[in-house]
Amino acid sequence: MLRVTWLGHSAIHLRIGERSVLFDPFLTGNPSYPEGALEKLGDIDLICLTHGHEDHLGDTVPIAKRTGATVVTAYEVALYLGSQGVENVEPMNPGGQIEVAGLQVALTRAYHSSSIHENNVARYLGNPCGIVVRNHEDSFYHAGDTDLFSDMALIRRLYRPRVGALPIGDRFTMGPRAAAIAQNEFLQMDAVLPIHWGTFDALTGSADEFQSEVNRGQVLRAQPGETIEI
Repeated sequence: MLRVTWLGHSAIHLRIGERSVLFDPFLTGNPSYPEGALEKLGDIDLICLTHGHEDHLGDTVPIAKRTGATVVTAYEVALYLGSQGVENVEPMNPGGQIEVAGLQVALTRAYHSSSIHENNVARYLGNPCGIVVRNHEDSFYHAGDTDLFSDMALIRRLYRPRVGALPIGDRFTMGPRAAAIAQNEFLQMDAVLPIHWGTFDALTGSADEFQSEVNRGQVLRAQPGETIEI
């Protein structure tokens, strides 16, 4: 059984077996994050970061320094985190797989961009990614920020994620209809959590619209801070 806690936007806490995994911890400045929700979830073993945009990188640096958790992310993001004093970093690239904290972690493709803004200039931070986390019994896929692409079928073929999270907000990622096609036709997961929606006015996609389009698997309708066992 997985325990999935949506922390608002694309931030997710995952309990998989005995391990605690945090994805894209944008907490400070996230209007949908319930203050103090992360602290209630206990220790963090692993931080998985899909790309370098501020609304995903978020609080990675202070959380990693405070907890000592290992951060898994794309090579260029890993270099940036190292320059910020994060010591435990595992750099990767799409297609690769490693074992860390007793889990298998794989980076997948995502169609988006990745940068951080410093002095009003965008600093390139490599390719954006999705991330699959697995143990011997279960698997979870965080798609990060991405467009729809048919090679999501290969993610299903290679890693067979049982539960996952897909962005639905539109404008910067898939909207609800495209995300539903990703689930219905390519990923076919048992359950899917809609993310990257409702945080800001520009993100117009809704969970209601997504749910109305999905015909494979269960749509997880969590409130920020709510934990679902699946």
